[in-house]
Amino acid sequence: MKERITFVHPPGAEFDPKLIEIQATGLLGPTINTMREDRLTIPLNELPAKFATLLKRLESLQIRWASPKQQNTINPFGSRISPGLHVSYTTQKDGKQDHNQVCSLLQAFGPAVTDFEPRRNGAVSRHYFYQELENLDEFVTYFSSTVCLESDSPCQSRASGLGNAASIDITYEATAQAAKLTALWPLHEQSLVASTAAERRTEVGIMGLDAPPNMKPHELGVSGTLTVLKEQTSPSAVFFAFPARHRVSEMSFSSQFLTPAGLHPTLQLWLNSNRPPVDDGSCKLYAYLTLPRTIFADRYQLADDLFLASKNLTASPYTSLPVDLEAPAYTTATWGSTVLLELAPPGMQAHPAAWTAEVPLHLRYLEPSEAGVENIEIPYPAVFWTCGREASVDFTNSPFDRTQFGYDELFEDGTVFWHAQPHGVGGRIMSSISVPVLHDSASWWVGTGTTAAISIGFAWILWKLLRAYLQFGHMSNVAASPPDERTQGKIKKKQ
Repeated sequence: MKERITFVHPPGAEFDPKLIEIQATGLLGPTINTMREDRLTIPLNELPAKFATLLKRLESLQIRWASPKQQNTINPFGSRISPGLHVSYTTQKDGKQDHNQVCSLLQAFGPAVTDFEPRRNGAVSRHYFYQELENLDEFVTYFSSTVCLESDSPCQSRASGLGNAASIDITYEATAQAAKLTALWPLHEQSLVASTAAERRTEVGIMGLDAPPNMKPHELGVSGTLTVLKEQTSPSAVFFAFPARHRVSEMSFSSQFLTPAGLHPTLQLWLNSNRPPVDDGSCKLYAYLTLPRTIFADRYQLADDLFLASKNLTASPYTSLPVDLEAPAYTTATWGSTVLLELAPPGMQAHPAAWTAEVPLHLRYLEPSEAGVENIEIPYPAVFWTCGREASVDFTNSPFDRTQFGYDELFEDGTVFWHAQPHGVGGRIMSSISVPVLHDSASWWVGTGTTAAISIGFAWILWKLLRAYLQFGHMSNVAASPPDERTQGKIKKKQ
């Protein structure tokens, strides 16, 4: 089992490495403004048997959670997904997999995760699921009781700290035969503290953003110290560059529904700049929406170029299928849908300018409630520029590389993503809307009235058919009878 703890601070937050103290139980340093990433790599044979058995049946598994609270991040932790729980996995080549086992694994994140509806993505047995999840309280409880011993106070303390994380990744690749748990904490004042244990090798890096000599445009650079606990008594200096698939751009955005909303609301994206991060003419701006089952986008509406242009949109390159345009939310089997939209920033003037884009959406009918109104939230989209293409660069050489978000697979290999920072209302990066629904007290009358109306209409149609038969049915019989002798004579004369 291996552990990597990395602190990355922005320029101006430098500290004296002499203040770092290496102890038998770990590392202790001063309090600085920094981000923190913890990564635990566990070989398959060291996992609990029930988890190892499940993973052996998978090619890959990605469980990612992002907080609905606004978080400040810096490079190299620029990659973003919409807030909530995202799950994707690929089965073995024979395609045999009990999805209930994957669902049982997700119970660690809370009892709300029960409506798991996997679906295939093309020819590959790739399944995807999304669930709104406010916090990691259930996961912290599960982790502390399952992974940590009750007497292991350092483990219990670290498990408790997961509740303040900005994101959590649990990933597995069959080729590596190991699972990885990665937790990321946002940029804020925190102490440089790292503990270790006998059963794992712990590496601690304390670094700041820097620019090594001969650093290439697609790379990021850092400098600082690196310490392997229990093997080193003092930190070693490091200074290196690495390729970066995801970067933080200077753009920020917010998201809200226009009012009045009705059943066909419009989601407005406000962006503070129209300047691309690279001035080579290759940059395009996208928004990747993750929409729960309560709301959806009509892909046929998004196929109208003139309509898109009126909303500062260029195209809709991708929408997940199938999307039932008529079904209410409580009969919809799938978790929801995803949409990739290309935005159309206004032309550059002398200075960057703020602007907006509008996304037309459609609400599904929700179940009746006592209040007659239901408040729902949808997560902020991931908004990013794609600039250039570094086809010959192996981004997996980055120690901070992240992949398989859903949107990155829609672009060519080597694409570089520049992410806009979301700014939420009240510190939440969720867009809320009030949906009118049927009152509980009126639902009985509606059901009874509908049944009565259908019954009356059916009785009226039946009466009309019976009345017509009684009036004209005998004429049909006369017309169908053979001609009499006088009629037959007339026919013979004509012949």
